[in-house]
Amino acid sequence: MDLQQRIRLMSRLAGFERDGELNFEDCIFHASTPRGKVPILKLMQTTMCDKNCVYCAFRRDRDETIRMALKPEEVARGFMELYRAGKVKGLFLSSGIFGNPDFTMEKMIDTAKILREKYGFKGYVHLKLMPGASLQSVEEAVKVADRVSINLETSKEERLRRIAKGKSILKDMLQKIEYVDRFIRERKGKSQITQMMVGVDEEKDEEIIKVVEFLNRRFKLSRVYFSAFFPVKGTPLESKNPENPWREHRLYQVDFLVREYGFGMDDFKKILRDGNLPLEKDPKTAWAEANPHLFPIEINTADYETLIRVPGIGKETAKEILRRRQEKRISSPSDLRGIRNLTKILKFTLLNGKSFYQRSLIA
Repeated sequence: MDLQQRIRLMSRLAGFERDGELNFEDCIFHASTPRGKVPILKLMQTTMCDKNCVYCAFRRDRDETIRMALKPEEVARGFMELYRAGKVKGLFLSSGIFGNPDFTMEKMIDTAKILREKYGFKGYVHLKLMPGASLQSVEEAVKVADRVSINLETSKEERLRRIAKGKSILKDMLQKIEYVDRFIRERKGKSQITQMMVGVDEEKDEEIIKVVEFLNRRFKLSRVYFSAFFPVKGTPLESKNPENPWREHRLYQVDFLVREYGFGMDDFKKILRDGNLPLEKDPKTAWAEANPHLFPIEINTADYETLIRVPGIGKETAKEILRRRQEKRISSPSDLRGIRNLTKILKFTLLNGKSFYQRSLIA
């Protein structure tokens, strides 16, 4: 099997980690960024793994997984061919853990160093940190990468022991997140993320939200990713039902509200049903409807922090409303022409003391 065939296979295998959209035609993931979709080559350094996580396609006891490894020079050379052809903009490199975690990390770091030093690549590189790796390896990874990540996988230590024996949130993963946090605060252009599985061990959204709030308050995380469980043939959970993808989507919205809008666990308590978020509506709308004493708010007098808590109003919309208020008093929906989500906004606001919500529905 030649290099390009192996790279394509490794990229397809990396699709099991599911945090981007896979284009099977050219084996490139299109990652969502503030600048739109960006093509990223997502590879495994090796599909060999000593771990036996119950949900993972690369678990040690899964016979169906094709086992192979790519040398650092092979990954760097294959990536640069795609980069020069304009097919990719960056690299996300993950790996199974084979042998000593530091040995695995060394191969990944060497790949990034070859890209930087031999090929002069200055673009985006994301390295997955291996559980059990030393802090020295973590520091070396941060130096050569733009972004690093170590996946917490689940919400509690005892759950992790059940689904990923040999890994530890408290004794390993959280320490690495804290170490990276201290390291990147003094360095521009560096970031870290983490990921949690959803629905793999019957955990409730309430547990996950508490972790999300803690991570966002304590560390400089760019975001928390979520992955709705789906069964993989040849694993102990192959007969378990897949998780509803809407649950993943609602948790993404919660992370955004915590990270960007100042929401916290206390805000979500009223909308949880048996510990889980409602799937039929977004958490910001559910929160507003659960707090009728706070609404409607007068759009002409509400401050910025109040405006951004109104369903339908984001940060840019709030700034635009404040700008228009400086020009004249807002007294009718026509004064908000061009504002997105206007019908939803009118449901929770007054314009110069009047409600226009029902009128907007009739119109």
